[in-house]
Order: sequence, then C-alpha cells, then structure tokens
Amino acid sequence: MLRVDLAAPPGSLLPLHARFELPRGQLLALHGPSGAGKTTLLRAIAGLVPALGELRLDGADYRRLPAWQRPIGWVPQRQGLIPHWTPQRHLEALGSGLAVDVDTALKRLDLLRLRSRPVRELSFGERQRLALGRAVFTHRPLVLLDEPFSALDARARLDMGDLLRERLTTENACALLATHDLHEVQRLGDRLCLIANGSMVAEGPTEDLLRTPPNRRAASLLGYHLLSDGLAVHPAQALWHEAPGLVPVRGVVQRALPRDFGWRLDLRAEDGTSFAADLPQQRPLPALGDMLLVHFRDLRPSQSEGGE
Repeated sequence: MLRVDLAAPPGSLLPLHARFELPRGQLLALHGPSGAGKTTLLRAIAGLVPALGELRLDGADYRRLPAWQRPIGWVPQRQGLIPHWTPQRHLEALGSGLAVDVDTALKRLDLLRLRSRPVRELSFGERQRLALGRAVFTHRPLVLLDEPFSALDARARLDMGDLLRERLTTENACALLATHDLHEVQRLGDRLCLIANGSMVAEGPTEDLLRTPPNRRAASLLGYHLLSDGLAVHPAQALWHEAPGLVPVRGVVQRALPRDFGWRLDLRAEDGTSFAADLPQQRPLPALGDMLLVHFRDLRPSQSEGGE
C-alpha cells in the first residue's frame, strides 16, 4: 500500500497538498489543467522537490531517503535519456534491476531494429517508448509517469498502456500517471485524483468520480457544464428523450456540428449559461437559433469547490 500525505514546506513557491492511499497493483491517474501541480506532486514523491509529511510504501519511509535511493521508476516529460547512448545501452545500464532480458524488452517496445541507434537519432515517440521501458521493465515497486504517451499515435498508446498494466500486475507495483487525456484516465486508472492549484479537488475510484463528481470544481475539471440552478450536465450524457432520473434543460442552439456519434450542439440555457450536448442522429441537424429540449441526469454536486 502506498500512502501519500504531502504538503509544500513554508515559503515554497510551488503549491502542494495531496493525501491518498493506493493499493499495490493499481494505477492512480492524476488529472487537471496545465500548471495544476501534477508534475510537482510526482517530483515531490520522486524526491526532486522538497515536501513535508508522509510518504510510505508498505510501511517503508520513502520521504527520508534521497532521490537516488528511492526505488522508483520515473518517466519525466523530458524523458531523461542520454542522447549518445543507444536503446540497448540504456537497458543494459539497469543491470540486475532489469526484470527481463534486453531483447525481450526491446521487442515489446518496438525498438529491436533500433537497438544500436543513438537516442538523438530516434523520433520523440521512440524515445518515449524507451523511457517507459526503462521504468516498467524493472522490479521497482513504484512507477511515476508524467504524460508518457503524449507523442504516441493511437495504436502505440494502446500498446504501451497495455504494457504498463501488464507490468504493474507482474511486479505487483503501484503507478501514478499524470495525464490531460480523460480517455487514458478511464482506460488505465483504477483510481483518479483531480488536482487544481496544487491541491486535491477529489480522489476516488475512477468510474465513481467520472459519473458522480462530488463537488462543482471536480465536475468542471471532468468536462461538466455547471448551470445556475446547481445542475451539472455532461455532453456525453445528453439524451433526446425523457426517462426516470432525467431532467429537461431548454437551450437555444448556438452552434451545430456533425460528428461521428451524431451531432455536437452548443446551446445557451434559459438562465444564460452555456452547455453542450452530444446527441445521436435521431433528428435532423438543428438550425442556429432553434430552441431544443435536452435531458440530462439530475446531478447536483456540492457547492464546495473541493481541495484541501
């Protein structure tokens, strides 16, 4: 079990306040806007920025260890690779810490044909795969990943996400993944931590938070539109028809665009607030200025903004 209860020391210019627990074998997704503090939290856990509080894994006190002694796999945004080293040398440098043989790791990373090429000659995506491999093909019980899939195409994102999940299970390790991508959050995160201004807004099982954010700030971070009566509406939850547990919302069409799923409608509610609805093509594309009746779940998060 990973236990984190960290805060920035007095006078720090980097805000930080986070408290959560993560069982072995699970991944916690960190989600929030740019500058929210996701990277700062990862760097504090890695020992690269000062922090006060508690950092324990299975009872072992990590906070009192210098960064180089913490048994952590670390994938920073800048990847941390040595430009003139080859992928093979990067993996061989892990020595006995490498959990599989070098050829197996290179093959899983789709880098076998590039094993002898200097890192500076690799594409950004290839370097990202190598950095990820250096972190997950080890026996380290904790892996920290800062936007590790940002340069990968859709197929590579799926493959590397599957590899990450596989290695967490094999090594019974914990992972923290900082990402802007809610699809990654939903696919990979056992738990979700929403961060804004250096503090936790909400934390819990991913599906629970995505479906029922506990406060207005969490709802906003997850793409919900907040109406003046306290109702939180998410574009993906919009329906044309009535059903138990749904409430009707009237809106004037401000923009209507065809999408793969049907229509993306931007609307202005009667109270003047804006919201969006993703609706199937069960009706003709509405015209600008049309008044529509759309139905959403009756979700009214706490007025609290969340945070510590």
